[in-house]
Amino acid sequence: MDKLTTEENSSKASADRASRLKTVGIFFKSPTGIAFDSTGAMYVTNWSGDSVTKIKASGEHETVYTDISAPAGIAIDADDNIYISSYHDNYILKIATNGKSQKISDGYHTPTGIAFSNSGKLLITNRSSGEIIALDLKSGSKKIVAQGLSAPVGVTQLPDNSLVVSQYSGRLTLIQPNGKQTELGADFKRPGVGIVTIAPNVVAVIDNGADMVRRVDVKTKTVSTIVSSLPGAVALAFHNNRYYIGTWQDGPVYMFSNN
Repeated sequence: MDKLTTEENSSKASADRASRLKTVGIFFKSPTGIAFDSTGAMYVTNWSGDSVTKIKASGEHETVYTDISAPAGIAIDADDNIYISSYHDNYILKIATNGKSQKISDGYHTPTGIAFSNSGKLLITNRSSGEIIALDLKSGSKKIVAQGLSAPVGVTQLPDNSLVVSQYSGRLTLIQPNGKQTELGADFKRPGVGIVTIAPNVVAVIDNGADMVRRVDVKTKTVSTIVSSLPGAVALAFHNNRYYIGTWQDGPVYMFSNN
């Protein structure tokens, strides 16, 4: 009886999570990165479409940039400037609020996921060289802040300045400011590009190999499932207490309500 009750509870929980999963759009081509500007507009990188799509709060969508080879990571600063990594051509593109675009930094090694650090630098995952690079957007200088990783594809920084790095090889690594590394990925099949900080010691991470989004408490190393059954999940953003997930196998971006 206890076993049956547990199974029933699990089924109800799965049904509840499924009811909170909504499709935002189906017109994407291998959505890899997702970010939001100050107006609530969502931007999505189309890896196989070599373009970036904007979805306004009203639901209207438009292509805001084309001819960028394999756009992967995307990040938007407080002034709504957009930054995108070109995985195949190894550069960072900036699209200013006036629409002007320029390559602001190059010489990377298959840059994938990107994110802002607590100090405003752009953190860039160099997948093929196993590094995390911090790019100073004012001076243009670059600094290696982590190395010896295995296919890093996503990065986020915690309030205490620790980094959490998702690696396509199967690792999820906490890197403390003193350089100490702790592995957190034992429960993962293949951590993906999408990784975001959702609380001071908690991150949400795409598990591409398991088609789900997982929640990780970096202090207790507790891992739980946020939402599953997402075929080829890659992209992830957290905005207004909602998760936005891009999937490669079928192409949509989904929104999952946290409550």
